[in-house]
Amino acid sequence: MSDAMVEEKGLLNHAQAALLLDVSTKRVGELVRLGKLTDFAFLGRKYVSMREIWDRNQQDLKAGRPPRPKGKRITARLKAAFKHDALQVRQGGFQGAYQKKLTAERKQREIERKQRARKKRKAVLKESGRRSYHER
Repeated sequence: MSDAMVEEKGLLNHAQAALLLDVSTKRVGELVRLGKLTDFAFLGRKYVSMREIWDRNQQDLKAGRPPRPKGKRITARLKAAFKHDALQVRQGGFQGAYQKKLTAERKQREIERKQRARKKRKAVLKESGRRSYHER
């Protein structure tokens, strides 16, 4: 599940996806059956991709209900955040593995940046003929 969460930037259960798309959970199931959303099944539970939900939300779809006011959209997103099931919580939430990967990559970039800076300082000191504080 964590590999799929990383690739898809998180997984949502159908109730969470329905709240974010402003449709019913049955409609989310229908979108999966129609092939408009990819279905992921883990331990008998069904999930959809956060990336696909985000892309679908950004599309200018004309059919269906008119868009909700901003306040109601924020409320729906907060409700979706609290509708985690036990499997999602064990994985760290709907984006747990994805966020862990981003944090690890950020830390790795920081380490590499520090190593490059250290090498650069050494080269400058060597070029100038001076020794570093630790070499004295």
